[in-house]
Amino acid sequence: MPKQGVYKISGNTQPQIGKTVTYTIDEWYPATPKEKRNPALVTWQLFKKVGGKFVPTNIKKKGISNFIFQNNAYQNTYRIEAYLHEPEGKAPMALEVQPQPSDVPRINGIQLKYANNTPGNVFNFTEKLIAEAQCTNLEGKYLKFTLWEDDAKDKGHNARNLQVDSKPGKVINGVAKAEFILTSALMKKAMQGETDIKQLEFYVTVEYYENKKHASENVNINTPKEIYPPSKPQPKPGPPTSQPKASGSPAAQKGQSQKEKNGLIETTTEAISGIVSVVGKKIHDWAEAKGTVKKDQKPAPPPPSEKSPTVVNADTKAPSTCICKEQYKDLIWGGKVSCEFRKKAVQICSELWGESRKMEMANGLMAVMNVETAGSFKAHQIMGKSLGDVNSITKDDFWLIKKDKKTGKVISRSSRAVGLIQFTQAALQAIQEFTPGSGFDKLHEVKLRFAKMGEVNQLDYVKKYFEPSKNKIKSPEDIYLYVFAPKGVGQKDDYILYKSGTEEYRQNESVDTKSTGINKNDGNIQRSEILERYHDSYKHGNNNKPQLYNCNNNLQPINNQTSSKCPEDCSQCFEYADVVDNPKLNNQSDNVNKNRFHRVPRYNNKHPKGYFHTGTDILTPLDTDLKSMLCGEVVEALDTGGDLGKIVTIKSKDKNGAYIWIRYCHLNSYSVSKGQKIKHGKVFGKSGNTGNAKNILPQYYHVHIEASTDGVFYGGNTRVDPEQFMKTKFDETTKGNTIK
Repeated sequence: MPKQGVYKISGNTQPQIGKTVTYTIDEWYPATPKEKRNPALVTWQLFKKVGGKFVPTNIKKKGISNFIFQNNAYQNTYRIEAYLHEPEGKAPMALEVQPQPSDVPRINGIQLKYANNTPGNVFNFTEKLIAEAQCTNLEGKYLKFTLWEDDAKDKGHNARNLQVDSKPGKVINGVAKAEFILTSALMKKAMQGETDIKQLEFYVTVEYYENKKHASENVNINTPKEIYPPSKPQPKPGPPTSQPKASGSPAAQKGQSQKEKNGLIETTTEAISGIVSVVGKKIHDWAEAKGTVKKDQKPAPPPPSEKSPTVVNADTKAPSTCICKEQYKDLIWGGKVSCEFRKKAVQICSELWGESRKMEMANGLMAVMNVETAGSFKAHQIMGKSLGDVNSITKDDFWLIKKDKKTGKVISRSSRAVGLIQFTQAALQAIQEFTPGSGFDKLHEVKLRFAKMGEVNQLDYVKKYFEPSKNKIKSPEDIYLYVFAPKGVGQKDDYILYKSGTEEYRQNESVDTKSTGINKNDGNIQRSEILERYHDSYKHGNNNKPQLYNCNNNLQPINNQTSSKCPEDCSQCFEYADVVDNPKLNNQSDNVNKNRFHRVPRYNNKHPKGYFHTGTDILTPLDTDLKSMLCGEVVEALDTGGDLGKIVTIKSKDKNGAYIWIRYCHLNSYSVSKGQKIKHGKVFGKSGNTGNAKNILPQYYHVHIEASTDGVFYGGNTRVDPEQFMKTKFDETTKGNTIK
């Protein structure tokens, strides 16, 4: 089939830092249909040259062909490519770009931050505010930051009363910073006679002034005054009413700032012909950000290295802290795992490859584990299978059986890999966890142990796997190769790993045929092609850095509210709740495990061979308030008219960022509707005995709870144990005692 899509693009290959540059499509492949020759359908992607090759960045946009290179981008080489389907990695549909340092100093923008370095624009009077300006070609220069009150509503204000504080900030690595204590704004208002200040609007303006040396006084002090004719006294000029702009500067293009409009003019003294005058400083560039200070605003949590200001009131609570917030905030895919997992991953990389390279190699390891676990980062992820409940896994789950499509006869039996780096038989032998010749039953026993040991514990074995070859592994890419194709470690990108006609090539043929590189479909699988999945994982990992910090050994907030950590929009849940207070498992069969998810088989006339319960039953007297276990959105609230009776299903995102659907059954009534957002711990209905629970004894009335990873319950295979989303946990005895 003839190629379709973008054939040639053009644009500035040496764009200046800080300036917007737009690239255009010059030609299309001749076979491209007219309806597809639409720039709005074209993807523009930026690649960065690293180690002699171009790797994808996180900049990829559809229909938008303008780019702005910032700060130190001139130190790197980039490739911009436009395509309809897949990048080809070559000219003329791609351009190699070398940004150039800007010859015009400029302030690109300003951002307000809390003391913990998170962005914000609403503060408490007791807080510290950080103003951060991003700059181009101003390295080592000093900017002026001014904090001032927006008092525009007060028509009779004095401009000088608006200014609260001003500070210099030196540009370092393209960024200048200044810190302000907002208590000073409160004190200033109090000095002006205001006693009950509940809210204050403010601006922070950052400015850079032209560094011009003014001429000295044009006076010859050796000339006697008597020789000059008498002159009339000249009136002294009044203070300037506007801020002069340096000719051709960014400020001249921007016009007046809000600070200037409110009469806050920066001045200097200038002496000409013996007359000293107050004149406005010539401004070269400026930027502004607006914020609000509120008396009742809850202060942001402090960074680990600082103490928060002392604020004593009736609502005072202990702030949450986490020592890994600063250390591991840039760990890719860190948002998918716990603090303990992050710390352990970085720790083992430090021990293997040194303290100075720990984050570089840890990022590589995280990208590898994302690929190997299909994004779950779970110790019990089994190769080729959907992630199930860890408690329901048996040794039989590790069988990989291939059958003849026509006869149905078994062709081969092998064993599925498991875990964070997909431990195979060879890997388990290498770390001396399995003895060759012990048989599949023993092998699957070891894999079952690995699946159930937990992620943090399994990381010890990940380290053990890499340890013998740590000196051969020179780069993060080598980590991936050591897991997937060890002979590629340390080789060049064009090194051929598998050739056409070999079993290894057949098993990985799609790596060649679906490659986006220059060697696509050439009958060989090169190192660079194997690494494409790694680079894709790394790129997406940058968008999944840690957002929540919750170390087990750190101080946690004392908070009686339901959702102290969960977003207000119910988009994710970090603190699970119980469906009822003091929950107890249904003991209808003298063995609660028959009423739990996939614990002990049930038998009846309809299922003489036995079947497993599809959920967990929690005892609930009739018309007990039922509470959502997770924050989320109601996707069902209806009467099924069948065995489940009245149900409510809530779609959520768990603490690891994975979607989960929780269904509550046999309700008497529900008080929510489809599309409604709900916080964990909030009531959605009342328990009952509808559906096939109608005729059970009152002491066994219960709410039946199911969980699914894709919302398909009946006929699906994605149900998981709902107990993992309950606050209260139960042991595995026949009584199901509460774990204290």
